Amino acid sequence: MTQTSAPAPGPADPIPSDRQIRARPLTPGSFAPFGHVARPGLGAVRMIRDGHVRLSKSDTGFAHLPEAAEAKLDFYEVAQEKGPLIAGTVERHLHSAQMFSPMTAARWLVAVWPDGPEGAPLAFVAGPQDVVTYAPGVWHHGIVALDRAACFASLMWKTGDAARDTEFRPLAAPWAILWPDAMDCTDTRA
Repeated sequence: MTQTSAPAPGPADPIPSDRQIRARPLTPGSFAPFGHVARPGLGAVRMIRDGHVRLSKSDTGFAHLPEAAEAKLDFYEVAQEKGPLIAGTVERHLHSAQMFSPMTAARWLVAVWPDGPEGAPLAFVAGPQDVVTYAPGVWHHGIVALDRAACFASLMWKTGDAARDTEFRPLAAPWAILWPDAMDCTDTRA
């Protein structure tokens, strides 16, 4: 997955207000139609190693079709987006779920298009504790670091054919995605 922002519109071509959205905090429940959010403290939680380690067992599945037979680990080093994000291209992975796990991050943006590239996006602000798994076929924007540069590990099943693994589609018109300067991303409710 690559950064898929469109060039920022100039003063003569601002994004109309009906193509602007504001990101909201990411919760497991708000993201459930598009995949799964895992974080420490959710799932089956217990203390191990004589009480020195809290283990949280996530129920996150990792769906894939048989033709995507190789699990591949990628790393994304992402520059900070100053905002707003001007989204001009979306992507999806028909054969596999795609998981992102922050390695060094602060807040980051998760944007999906529930009705495909022709529809309006939904956007969420994730925190450094959030592991996000997009379900197969979910249209989404490339990964975006909000507060500082970040590094993410990504896991996806692949077919060996990059054109089949990731489908990119330009949007008919760009969307502006805004986010608050400060937002608590530690909500652990489902």
